[in-house]
Amino acid sequence: MLITRRYREMADYAESAETIDVERLARLDHAFHLAVSQASHNPVLVHTLQSLTDLLLSSVFASVKHLYHLPAPRAMINQQHAKLHEAVVNGEPEQAEQVALEHLTSITQLLRDLEEEHERLERSSMRLEEWQ
Repeated sequence: MLITRRYREMADYAESAETIDVERLARLDHAFHLAVSQASHNPVLVHTLQSLTDLLLSSVFASVKHLYHLPAPRAMINQQHAKLHEAVVNGEPEQAEQVALEHLTSITQLLRDLEEEHERLERSSMRLEEWQ
């Protein structure tokens, strides 16, 4: 089954790589999500995701680059991918939808939190420069 093959490629790489090549992991992650969309048998979803490949790859690249080196987000992402794979393979569409939404929501929130922290640090840095 394609989704299991894509999941294993991504999970095996994430577990075995001494240092993570962000671009490689992003491509494996994207391939897994594309396989999930193909498993939906929804041609509109599949076509939409395939036509947005560059945009989605850059989004996945950003989440991998900024989140995957942190232990807690990395564990969360790996667990969500495992749950999503399990739900799809077991034919549990409601569970798959719930896990997918949880995954997207948590990634979005983590990236927003990082952006806010970055902006806060920039403001603090500018204030320090003003005082000098």
